Amino acid sequence: MKVLIDLTSLADNFSGIERFALSITKELITDQSRSDIEFILVFKNEVHKEFAAEQHNVKKIIVRGKNKLVFNQLQLPLKLAAIKANYYFFPAFPAPFFFFNRNAISAIHDVGCWDCPSKNRKYMTLYFKIMYRKAALGHKNVVTVSQFSKNRISKILKKEPDEIAVIYDGLSNCFADFCYDKEQDMKAKGAYGLPEKYILCLSTLEPRKNMRLLVEAFSELTKEKKIDTNLVLAGRKGWLMDDLLSNLDKEIVDRIHFTGFVDDNLLPYVYRNAQVFVFPSVYEGFGVPPIEAMSMGIPVISSDAASLPEVLGNAAYYFENRNLKDLKKQIVTVMNLPKEKMELTKKAGVEQAQLFNWKNEALKLRDTLFR
Repeated sequence: MKVLIDLTSLADNFSGIERFALSITKELITDQSRSDIEFILVFKNEVHKEFAAEQHNVKKIIVRGKNKLVFNQLQLPLKLAAIKANYYFFPAFPAPFFFFNRNAISAIHDVGCWDCPSKNRKYMTLYFKIMYRKAALGHKNVVTVSQFSKNRISKILKKEPDEIAVIYDGLSNCFADFCYDKEQDMKAKGAYGLPEKYILCLSTLEPRKNMRLLVEAFSELTKEKKIDTNLVLAGRKGWLMDDLLSNLDKEIVDRIHFTGFVDDNLLPYVYRNAQVFVFPSVYEGFGVPPIEAMSMGIPVISSDAASLPEVLGNAAYYFENRNLKDLKKQIVTVMNLPKEKMELTKKAGVEQAQLFNWKNEALKLRDTLFR
């Protein structure tokens, strides 16, 4: 059996969607219990460094291209059509519009283009609506990352529930295999200018992640002298965030720190040194950062939006989505937890994070869809 996996998106960006594609593929090709499967990995311009090692059951194909849209919708489908495989798996984004094969399996991580269209660029909202409809209608099966997303896909795209496989995200190795290193800890503090005390939020800085609400809550609580700490916003810059700190007093701005993209090797330490992790996102298909924070023993405050209660269970403190007053209340509550309650919160978080394992999810995907 030949299974083709499209990894071309790894050349363009690296967010949660690309991490899903990389991590699930690494586990699929590493497991040797199905010797009947040969994997064909397709890359854009060069083989990704994580797949440089040779494996007897893996063939690698490079497709060259520049313009992202032309590559994805014209060059890539032409190349794929010439490759014979039993299954074609697209773990990051749906199969190209002009690639037609009933045995294609596309991942639809969420349907935010319908559920919160105002939080995305208009042309991207339209693009994904077209691509998701084509994937749902043209493919026998699709993959998504939570029961919440499965239910929304079934309702919006009229896809039968038994044709939608839920494959959860997992913890990256830098968290699952974490071992404290003082030198790495100091390196992280220096590289990202981490203050001694801070509230942390990590995500792409874009409207859907609702950073403005967190900044407003932090500003008000600081002025009201209910907290005395800093705010660290980690992650790459998205769109419509240039004025995030406008109209804030200088004393507040001086307490807000941006790290930009954080290297995987140092990421656990950015979490580990935080007092609390806040995730104010208005919409998620899964929501990896709060799970990462929990794995490092950091208490988590999250909005109650979309998939987040499903993923975080009873281990998080929730606030009503978009509710500033409720968020402020939870920040004060968590930062003043009695020692015993704080330890129980951290323990519950670690246990919740351990539920999400890339190897288990990869085997579930393989045995469910590659038959």
